[in-house]
This record gives sequence, structure tokens and C-alpha cells, in this order.
Amino acid sequence: MVKTFEDVRDDFLLNDYLNNNDEESKPKYEQKDSIPNETVTEPIILWWTPITGDVGSYKSCGDVKCFFTNNRLYKDHDKLQAFIFYGTDFKPFDLPVPRKPNHDWGLLHEESPKNNYLFSHEEIMELFNYTSTFRRESSYPISTQYVDSIKWLEDQTYIVPVQEKNKFLTELSPIIYTQSDCEVPSGRDQYTKMLMEYINVDSYGNCLHNKDLPTNLRDPIEGMDHKEFYKLNAKYKFSLAMENGLCPDYMTEKLWRPFHLGSVPIILGSPKVKEFLPSNHSAIIVQDFKTVKELADYIKYLNDNDEEYAKYLDWKSKGVSNQYLKKLLSEREWSVQSNWEEETINFIEGFQCYVCKKIHEKNERVRNKKEPVKYQATKEHYGCPGPVSYHDDGRRKEGGSSSWDYEFKKSKYLALAVNRLITLGQNFSKKDLFQLAKTIKDELR
Repeated sequence: MVKTFEDVRDDFLLNDYLNNNDEESKPKYEQKDSIPNETVTEPIILWWTPITGDVGSYKSCGDVKCFFTNNRLYKDHDKLQAFIFYGTDFKPFDLPVPRKPNHDWGLLHEESPKNNYLFSHEEIMELFNYTSTFRRESSYPISTQYVDSIKWLEDQTYIVPVQEKNKFLTELSPIIYTQSDCEVPSGRDQYTKMLMEYINVDSYGNCLHNKDLPTNLRDPIEGMDHKEFYKLNAKYKFSLAMENGLCPDYMTEKLWRPFHLGSVPIILGSPKVKEFLPSNHSAIIVQDFKTVKELADYIKYLNDNDEEYAKYLDWKSKGVSNQYLKKLLSEREWSVQSNWEEETINFIEGFQCYVCKKIHEKNERVRNKKEPVKYQATKEHYGCPGPVSYHDDGRRKEGGSSSWDYEFKKSKYLALAVNRLITLGQNFSKKDLFQLAKTIKDELR
């Protein structure tokens, strides 16, 4: 078979991995030199990729307890029953292998698929027993991780009346766009650039930059949570709410902030986002329009018709009508940071306790000579699609930039390789993994 340019490039990059990784390059995590002498009396749950900073402590989860730690020296302890991984830091060549039959694996991953494409593939997801992701199908879903509360959504603090918004049109465009993570897999910059051909958009971030933020708002972290930044956003009739990955239930502050501030979001994101919106007439969905021109024409129509535009903000005064969203927020046991109260937990603590309870349930069944319930994640617990791009008229097509396409394809080969090695019960090096991934790539070519 004749190799394409992409094949040659992929072979070169995979060979580069192999040739430059003779020594193991596993992450070096700070930990104690030895396991403390005291006897551990409860199941041990080890954060293999630590995000809690907990070197070892007991935590109560309802009427049961577990011992949580990020100290890898506990990995062979006879009380060790579960490993938890944080998705962004998950490395397929740095795993607790060979995997023991009595060891459960948990995955916490609230981030975009671009952070780690491995979880887009069934071969990786089926390695986990418990998951906590933005997907509602996961074991401990955190789809509303960026929503403080219904009260926060309905808050009127930053509301600018339509008549005042119209006055600002002499100095501002109808639409605001603020992104500094450019050329991402969702193709949002490509789409926005096409939209700009039909209607003015003020772009304050590094991506498609055409307007400067005030000096005191230019810090990429502090500026985004500044009251003055909120006030600036609230002046705009529309906000481009475009995620960097188009995955079911993946919704970030890019979506929820405009609702809080009283600007109508124009959404490029989760294909199921309508199920979460405050009302069924509160946002504009890019995929509802056949072409980018059709979308631009509709925005212009709303911009020129105050009565029709105002209908998109009616819910701010009448209240959230989406009963599904209200139920999710009322029933969740965790809270986002800006809404913490003393008795409230965050979703990291919540997931830890979820795993702890499942381990105790399993142990109880074993004590009663019953078959333990087998939990296994599926692709639907994360399983995001690959990158996309757009035709000249704004219609979506599969496949993005060559670099993101490469990352997605490479992750598939790695997913197949790591699944095969773990299933065989082998210990393996980084070189072993990438060599097998290259072999699999050749087999599938």
C-alpha cells in the first residue's frame, strides 16, 4: 500500500517516541519514603494521579470509612482495593500493572476531550469500574459542575435593560467573543471567523483578537472572574458560548456565564445542551441553522427587534422553567466552590466517597458469600467524538486540523495497545506500549 503524507508523518512521530524513551519517564510524584507503621483498618483507596495532596488519612462516608492516600508505596498493601485516576494526568505508560483482579479503578475527568483523547475510546473506558465525568451516564455525573444554583442563574445583579444595550451599540458590537485557547478541536475560531463576515463580533481574547480589554482585566485567570469583566459582558446582547470540545453534556462557564449576566448565548457545544437550558427559549443553538449566514441573519433580526430579543431573557424575571435542571441542582450532594457552605462537599470528595461505599458494598457481599456486583464503565461514560471543522458555508464536517486529527488517531492506537497489555496481565514499559501501538497502527492500515 502506498503511504500517504499523513502515514509517513505518523510513523515518524511514533518512531520518535520509541527512540527517545529508552529510559522510563514516569511522572515523579512527591511521597513519603515509607509506609507509616500504624495498621490500616479500612479499605485503602489510592489516588494514582494525585490531586488531593492527601498522603494518608481516614475519611467518613456516611456510615463507612476508607483510607485515602496519594502515596504510591501503598500500592501493594493488602488493604488496597481501589485506584483513582485524574483524567488529565492519566498516562497509559504509568499504571499500577499488572492489574490485580481485586483492584477496582476509578476515573475522575471533568475536563475537555482535548486534554486527553484516550477517554474517547471504548478500549480505555472499559478498564474503569467507576467514573465521574460530565456525562450523565457516568457513575457519579458532574454535568452541572459550572452552575452554582438556580438562584445564581436567576440573579439580576448584572442585568442591563434592552434599551441600554441598544445605546452601547454605538461603541460595541452586538456579540462578544473572549477566547485565548485558539485553534481547538471544536473549530470555534473557524466558525467565528466566518460569522464575522456577516455581523460584527468584538473579540477580546487572543483568538481573532480585534478589541482590547481594559488593562485591569487582561490577566487570563483573575480577569475572567472580575466584576468589571462581568459588567462588560452584560452590556452585550449576545455572547458566543463555544466550547473547545463538542461532547454530550460538556458544558462550561462559557455557557453558564452569559445566563448569569443576562446576555443571550449563541451555543456551539454539547449536542444535548437543550435539555439543560433554563427555558426552551433562552439560547441560540448554532446547529439549528443550516449555514453561518442563516445564523447571522437571525441574530441581526433579533438585534433589530427588541420585543423578539427580550423573549430570550424573559426567564430571568419569570424564573427557570426547566424541571430537569432544577431537579439536578436540588438533588446533587456537592456544590461548586463559589457556593460552598461549611457542610458542603465538592465533587472530588463526593466521588471519593462514592467509590468508598461501593468498595464496602462489595466487601459486604463477599462476607455474606454472595457474588460481588461487577461495575464496568462503557464508552458512554465519556466517549467524546473527534475534532471537527466546517465547510465554507458553516456546515459541519468530520475532521479538524491535521494536528488534532493526529492526536485523536494516535490515541486510538494507544487505547488498543494499553487494553491488550492490561488484559494479558502484563507489566510493560513506555517503549513496549508505543511499539505495540505502532504495530496496531500498521495492522489497521
